[in-house]
Amino acid sequence: MRALFNRQYRRCWWWLGWWLLTTLTWTPVTLNFGSAVGGITTHWWAGGIWVIRPLQPASVDTSFWLNIVMTVPQGGLLAWNWPRLRWPQWVLAGILTGLTLEAGQALGNWLLGLGRWVDVNDVLTNATGIVIGAILFWCWRQWQQKMKGRGSKCL
Repeated sequence: MRALFNRQYRRCWWWLGWWLLTTLTWTPVTLNFGSAVGGITTHWWAGGIWVIRPLQPASVDTSFWLNIVMTVPQGGLLAWNWPRLRWPQWVLAGILTGLTLEAGQALGNWLLGLGRWVDVNDVLTNATGIVIGAILFWCWRQWQQKMKGRGSKCL
């Protein structure tokens, strides 16, 4: 019974993380951290701004790094909920996360004219954040098991 409760609890955190990511993605507020938008090649299509050339120097700004940080917790939750996954699955989950979020923005632009940026860099940074989060959780789990083997108490 406890294992079932623990799994359901973990899954609740997983879905809460998705809800937060989706909410951040669909929030119609643009945050500007002083990037040089003029130096980024963009295309206007389907009611939004599209960036299809990855890693342009002007696009590697504060929001680039915050996109990674934003998905790190979800990567940890991925490794917590599905501990048997390995790095290829983490990378795939990260890419699918980024594609899902950006596809949602593209759909919102097309249907509602939100004018949001649909950026290939967001897919890359979301994937990176998922993988970093999964690696950090995996390392924490390894450390925890090592400490348990020594007879030390862990969190």
